[in-house]
Amino acid sequence: MQKKIRIFLSERLEENNKIELGKDQSHYISNVMRLKSGDELLLFNGIDGEFLGKVAGSEKKQTIIQVHAKQRDQSKPSNISLAFCPLKGQRLDFLIQKCTEVGLKSFIPVISDHTIVRNVNENRLKKIIIESSEQSDQLHIPQVLSALNLEEFLHFLKKEDVVLFGDISSKNNDLTQLIEDKSKNYILFIGPEGDFSPKEREIILKNVKFKSFSLGKNILRSETAAIAGLVLLNFLLN
Repeated sequence: MQKKIRIFLSERLEENNKIELGKDQSHYISNVMRLKSGDELLLFNGIDGEFLGKVAGSEKKQTIIQVHAKQRDQSKPSNISLAFCPLKGQRLDFLIQKCTEVGLKSFIPVISDHTIVRNVNENRLKKIIIESSEQSDQLHIPQVLSALNLEEFLHFLKKEDVVLFGDISSKNNDLTQLIEDKSKNYILFIGPEGDFSPKEREIILKNVKFKSFSLGKNILRSETAAIAGLVLLNFLLN
């Protein structure tokens, strides 16, 4: 049985509603995927769960979708976020895409002393997140927070947050020792290429919310460390 196409919609979803797709999604449905009137697809918006939809026709080159029965209830958001130092070009795209596929609550860009990329195109990242969520069969859409410097990130942290700091110098390579309560909010914190500055490392390691661990003796690229750490954390928590 061929897998149904999934599309993310910003509109609220309710059985028997009709939704007129925008220009880009209409082009994708009609010209790229070549769906015709009566063809089925799956709809989600990150709020209402997942619904079956059918192509009901088109008006002025805009596709009309009829919403049918709910297929899945909305899932509970993950309690894992990723704090990371932005990377250049396709490496950042790859990190966002793969971490979305693995599953998380939000992305938190942190600008460190050694961060090369200082401006984050949030709209571009959101587009990658939506495409990855459509492909990976997820119902929750991870948020992208505005970029913070290290001091702002420290103030951003809440009482219930636990920050798991990926540190190659750490002697702890057993992440299970750091997870005392699975209901807490966990933030995986991955540093920039070239590591944090000595001053930043001192601030991080003195903060009681930060628990350092190592992903092994090999030096990993930031995107590799983020994906590996997120997979491991998801496995342990979920």
